[in-house]
Amino acid sequence: RLKEKEKQIDDLRRALDDAKRKSEQGSQERQGEVLELDIQAGLERQFPGDDIQPVAKGRAGADLVQEVRNGAGKACGRIVWETKNTRHWSPAWIGKLKDDQREARGSLAVLVSVALPEDIHEFACVDGVWVASPRAWPALAVALREQLIQVAFAHAANDGRQEKMDLLYRYLAGDPFRQKV
Repeated sequence: RLKEKEKQIDDLRRALDDAKRKSEQGSQERQGEVLELDIQAGLERQFPGDDIQPVAKGRAGADLVQEVRNGAGKACGRIVWETKNTRHWSPAWIGKLKDDQREARGSLAVLVSVALPEDIHEFACVDGVWVASPRAWPALAVALREQLIQVAFAHAANDGRQEKMDLLYRYLAGDPFRQKV
């Protein structure tokens, strides 16, 4: 009977320790939400001209969608953001984020995670998805955003290229230019 009481006390101590650890840790969902809100606030602060929208809770999709805009306010592309605040890395996150990227028509996808794959220290591209630590994501955001703006600029410069070449040819082959030369 005494051993039974000791076993019961040991079980209660273990349960109490587990409950104490869990209460100090907080819920995984809440911790993930805090990381998501930090990233959203950082993006809004760093890129005030961009449109940053959180994906509503309960809806399928990534955590944030950033519509990148150039200095003139023209949309240049979308970055889809996912946050993970867990202890262990899961390769399945990459496939899910790629699906979310297609759904949101995103140009780029970024996964910010406390736990990274073994071969990644701060950030890297894994199967077309950028994976970054909470410390490295701001620098990565600047670089990816600039890349989208440059690509949009190149596309805009290429638009109407044939028409511009035709106009230039007509001018060079025309009488006004020949008379000036």
